[in-house]
Amino acid sequence: MKKMKKNIITALALAMITFMVIGCQDDESITPEEVPQEERIGYELVEIISFSEILVWSNDEPLSREEFDSIQITTDWRKNEPREGEPDGSSFLRSPDAVEDGIFTTAEHFGYQWLFNAQIVDLNVTLPDNSDSLLAGRSIAKYHQVEFKAGRTLHVLISPDGDEYVRISRDANRTTDTPIIPDTWRIEERIINEDLIIDLPNPTLNIRAENNQDSFQGPVNL
Repeated sequence: MKKMKKNIITALALAMITFMVIGCQDDESITPEEVPQEERIGYELVEIISFSEILVWSNDEPLSREEFDSIQITTDWRKNEPREGEPDGSSFLRSPDAVEDGIFTTAEHFGYQWLFNAQIVDLNVTLPDNSDSLLAGRSIAKYHQVEFKAGRTLHVLISPDGDEYVRISRDANRTTDTPIIPDTWRIEERIINEDLIIDLPNPTLNIRAENNQDSFQGPVNL
């Protein structure tokens, strides 16, 4: 039992669901090359209640990296690594257990306010043509809407079956910008000419490149 829990905890250290509510000022004069790119960092705690109940809490108040690093968690909690958000706007419509939009569960943990924004429902989703384990798949229950402004470049991961997943976040501490993926998968860059709002599916399949932890989520229709 202890070994099983240790394996789950190890996998949880890689689990993610990024929470950032980030705005971008509208400016009709911006060209695709001039769209501002800001560093957007979000912080998360993972609460292991049981093997079938794993909750993700995002910071519900401004939090610096130093403050996040200083949090002393207890046995059944884990920190997710700081994440850089890709979208220009991102919001959660409700907590996973809420019956309607606008209802959120918030709580104080370790001296800070956190919002229950996601729940991990499967830590190890089997992905096609992934025998070398270059990608990690996890299924996450959440009500998550993201927005990309006109002129942005989307990074789209495409499976061998043609399913598409948009890049949502990156490891703020990554050592390389180039994800390594299986030969039968591919990544496309697409410049969008109009604002794009995406309601991620619930549950969302979160696919990460194991070498740099780039996170692609979907599947989505682009």
